[in-house]
Amino acid sequence: MTTMKTDNAYRFLGLIYRAGKVVWGYQAVMKALSKGNIILLIVAGDCSPRLKNKLLAICRQCGSQAVVYGHKVELGTALGKPPCAVVGITDYELARVIRQKLQEVDV
Repeated sequence: MTTMKTDNAYRFLGLIYRAGKVVWGYQAVMKALSKGNIILLIVAGDCSPRLKNKLLAICRQCGSQAVVYGHKVELGTALGKPPCAVVGITDYELARVIRQKLQEVDV
């Protein structure tokens, strides 16, 4: 069961996707990271430890922020897509707001 704050975070993620400020899926995210376009990376908590560690290490190298949150199915559903392990936010202000919403859920 999801809480209201969790629902708000996923709704906002869907809004960011509709605004065209989201890159989703491993290959698209890796390409955007190599170009320096990712501000915030959201990695699903249930993705493989190897993938999670690889993505977090790349974010540290690139200077992008990363957060581990949710599950692949939930992230995909928020975007209206199939399950996905990784979502990148490409806008500074939207990344700041979604990070704040995700931190509210953890409190």
